[in-house]
Amino acid sequence: MTLGNKALIENLTYTTLLSLDEGSSTGSGFFFQHKGTDYLVTAKHVLYEGDSLRCKTILVSSQNYKGAIDNTRMFEIDATNMNIIPSPHDDIAIIPFGNLEKSQLTDHITIAQEGTITPLPIKENSIRLLEDIKIANDVFLVGFPTSLIFQNSKHFDPGKPLLRKGIVAGINSLDNTFIIDCSAYYGNSGGPIIEHGEDNTLRLIGVVSRYIPFVIEWKNNRERSITHNEFLNSGYSVCVPIDSVIKLL
Repeated sequence: MTLGNKALIENLTYTTLLSLDEGSSTGSGFFFQHKGTDYLVTAKHVLYEGDSLRCKTILVSSQNYKGAIDNTRMFEIDATNMNIIPSPHDDIAIIPFGNLEKSQLTDHITIAQEGTITPLPIKENSIRLLEDIKIANDVFLVGFPTSLIFQNSKHFDPGKPLLRKGIVAGINSLDNTFIIDCSAYYGNSGGPIIEHGEDNTLRLIGVVSRYIPFVIEWKNNRERSITHNEFLNSGYSVCVPIDSVIKLL
């Protein structure tokens, strides 16, 4: 898929909003096709707290940036009985989905709303491994920053995917991560990172893990032992490379 057709940034139906236990927590994810089977990929911490599953049910919504809520295809996952595959090392978790095009879903997954959108999974021929991505190449973070909500606003719909643009700022091969110069917010975790390569090609290169905080420490003038830490978003985010997804699969 090349920038000429802009498939990976114009058709965002591969991106998913994950709502855990009727909205008690949310995150992002995406559909990825590997050897003919479709999988839902997200960050491990979206679904797990330590080794414990956070939820009993997961509502998965797939919607493009255009279209009404009625067009959204929604899936409900029985998380307590589902074969979720968490990585023992990386912030990655994978849910086998079956075949989305034929609506042949894995056990414990049901269609909660048909909608009119058939999600388009990213295929494994549209990826780039960690060793091949380049410093300073443009990247797009795609996801659902549900923490950014305007009260009673018609201008911002947290149910539709948003793009944010940055660059590859750093590569940590030993840590098996890379850094992007792009702000991530609560709700973005688990979303895909799309690189615009130096060869003018768009490819999936990784998964949003977490933002990097800038910490300010405040101290009381009269009692120096009393301190308060304030965590701000530095504008940098840590991402797990797609290599980790391939390895886990």
